[in-house]
Amino acid sequence: MSASESRLAWPLIWINGFPGTGKHTIAKFFATLLDEGDPLLIDNHSLIDPVEAKFSRDHPNYQQERRRGREAVFKSFVEDPAFRTRIVIFTDFQSNNDLGRDVAREYEAAALRARRPFLPVYLECDIKENTRRITSLQRGSSGTTKLLNPKVLAEMRSRCQLFRFDGVEGITSDVTNMGPEEAAEALAREVTTIINDLVKHRK
Repeated sequence: MSASESRLAWPLIWINGFPGTGKHTIAKFFATLLDEGDPLLIDNHSLIDPVEAKFSRDHPNYQQERRRGREAVFKSFVEDPAFRTRIVIFTDFQSNNDLGRDVAREYEAAALRARRPFLPVYLECDIKENTRRITSLQRGSSGTTKLLNPKVLAEMRSRCQLFRFDGVEGITSDVTNMGPEEAAEALAREVTTIINDLVKHRK
């Protein structure tokens, strides 16, 4: 292993939030604000939609195909040495149940294999604003399989809690009263502080 390969790679940033929180829009702005690490953004629907084109969510092969898709992306963009010089940002929604915990830990494990710092980010949004966002015209015209039904969202939020890692330092941001650019700027300030600390340790 060369000296450059032995150094710690740039972080894997995992952004978790309920559907309609604004993860993708915030993440797009956020990625443009990071001065270091040439960020690569991988939205969760780029992983979900190809599988949903083949299998319904209740199909026996659905979760297996989702896992294969994640593994392929981890190998190509997280673990490949060619991407060590880039920050990789994922958006996701995982709840605090067995499946959600297992999937979230796949991201943590991929970061560990790649010797990347793992930084979870949790986006919070109250139910009223979350409902408004999930029914927005922009979301409805995204051309993806994003959740658009406010009743499904309400039912989901009544029975689910957002998964959060225990013992892993992360960032929690309440974006209820923020536009996407403001939320991205606030997140970028926190992440930049963490990245600057990493840079000091890389030297």
